Amino acid sequence: MAADPYELVAVLFDELRETLDMMIESARRDEDARIYQYRGKALAILGGLDEALDFEAAGDLAQTLHIVYAEAAKRIQMDGKESCVERIESAREMIHEIEKAWTSIAPFH
Repeated sequence: MAADPYELVAVLFDELRETLDMMIESARRDEDARIYQYRGKALAILGGLDEALDFEAAGDLAQTLHIVYAEAAKRIQMDGKESCVERIESAREMIHEIEKAWTSIAPFH
């Protein structure tokens, strides 16, 4: 695709947010199969975002984002019905803050 790298990351953030929303709704409905389906997709997107980090160029910022992505993944992966929705919501909020910052600095904004 001829998409700009900034746009591609923005699309990943958007897709991740939507996936986490679907995961939350599935958790509220006790739809375990869907939770696992969306979890896999969310983790794949987080992995893609993490792999795209340029530690050499971005230094401390890349390291901080790496830590945030890892923490979001940890919250998404935790098993157990109790507080499942809250954990996913907290991961979504972490990512949403990064997404807002990204879209505010991206050249296509």
